[in-house]
Amino acid sequence: MDIPLTSDVAWFMYPKYNWVYSTSRLLEMQNIDWSPLYMPGKSWAVPEMTDSWKETKKFSPVDYSASSTPGQPLFGHIFITPMVGERLTTDVAVLKGEMKWAAHHTVDEQGNRTLVDGLRGDVELRISALTTLHFRKFAGVISVDTIGHDIVCARLHMTADMVDQYEADWLKKVIRIYNRRPWGK
Repeated sequence: MDIPLTSDVAWFMYPKYNWVYSTSRLLEMQNIDWSPLYMPGKSWAVPEMTDSWKETKKFSPVDYSASSTPGQPLFGHIFITPMVGERLTTDVAVLKGEMKWAAHHTVDEQGNRTLVDGLRGDVELRISALTTLHFRKFAGVISVDTIGHDIVCARLHMTADMVDQYEADWLKKVIRIYNRRPWGK
């Protein structure tokens, strides 16, 4: 049994779900307005497809308001209205569209991750809607990046450098999901 730890492996394991790597599609599903061109009011540029915000300024979209001309393209980027709120990465165990487990962590400017205690209701509701609607036949772990309660990036694998920080029996349960068996048994 293979458990993907990177997007290049997950891409081939789950071709039906590769659409999650399209930032524009994730934004459209949430009715978040975006543009391929810099426009006044849409000054944040996020990569169209990425495996990790670590590769894009440690999960920080770039503000181009002072340096860009309206209508100017920045190829490979999407411009959005600046978002506010807590920035999280959430690993989610999914079995047939149902969230079985979730863990949130933050990323600092150096790319270091810290596990966050407690529930994040709005974030979990948004992710639950995503999994219920679009992952009905999926069994595995996805990783979702959010700002506030908006999903801005998703991957078809867990955050590999966080696995050792999760509870002791977590990996056993994840293996059960990849084998399409019940989570808690």
